[in-house]
Amino acid sequence: MKRLKVRDVIAQEVATIDPSLSLLDAAKRMVEAGIDAFIVSPLEKDEPFGIITQRDVVDLFADEVDIGKVTVGEVANKPLFIVSPGMPILYAAKLFRKGGVNHLAVFNGQEILGIISCSDVLNGLPNLMEQIYSEFD
Repeated sequence: MKRLKVRDVIAQEVATIDPSLSLLDAAKRMVEAGIDAFIVSPLEKDEPFGIITQRDVVDLFADEVDIGKVTVGEVANKPLFIVSPGMPILYAAKLFRKGGVNHLAVFNGQEILGIISCSDVLNGLPNLMEQIYSEFD
């Protein structure tokens, strides 16, 4: 039986943002694009990719940080947690919990294909539960 994999529930296309942009610019782009996270490109070749999410923006705003003056690169979460498209969705769920994150980059070994969020996993749960229950029929 086919098990539900990360590739089966990935909903977000990969969206990257320049680390030198302000957090306010990133927030505007999130709203315009209807997305909740950006992959942050590294400034230099040996730096890791990062991620910035809606939650990060809201948390910093609540902390009274001037989001017009701070750059995305200064506040991006690094390193980026990654999963492969062929990993079981259960592994991704465990990584969300263990890593304390809500977004994972989907990486095929050569490039980042997209982002998977907790919401994507939740949306895939009905299908997963049907698969599990069908084993007992």
